[in-house]
Amino acid sequence: MSIVSSVKLTSVKRLFVLASVLLLAACYPTYNWRELPVADGLATLAFPAKVDTAKRQIDLAGMPVTFVLTSTDVNDVVFSIGWAQLPMQSTPEQREAAKQSLVDSLAASIGKSPPDSAYNAEVFRLENNRDGKSLALVAKVLVHYDIVMRVVASGPPDVLTDGLANEFMRSLKLR
Repeated sequence: MSIVSSVKLTSVKRLFVLASVLLLAACYPTYNWRELPVADGLATLAFPAKVDTAKRQIDLAGMPVTFVLTSTDVNDVVFSIGWAQLPMQSTPEQREAAKQSLVDSLAASIGKSPPDSAYNAEVFRLENNRDGKSLALVAKVLVHYDIVMRVVASGPPDVLTDGLANEFMRSLKLR
């Protein structure tokens, strides 16, 4: 084999390897959905990437609780579930107040009033412009047994499409 043929063969191999790497990179999914148990196993939810979880003590509608937040972000969109176990002796009225408090805090964070349907455990969408940036928030807040949950996707409206938000919200399965 001549030196010229050897150089051409090496160049062809390099081009093949480069093309293969680029093809694999193009096939890597932006959203790598994975279903995870959440809320002490009372639900499952699909997240588009690896999640992080944080806990903190808060006062929710006059009840001290541990609020657990599991979230991830992809392409400037944050996908999360926050939940808290309410005290075992909490009344139906206290559970409703906790749910309303979470709805109100989400609406306040975006500077808009929530629709009435938000208080009925229905998915709602709010959008606003802050500091020259548009922000959309899609959420659902509910009580399941003695657990209050808020499922939220938030990010730029052009990235947080209805299809993407619906895929995340529909993945919530209560047990």
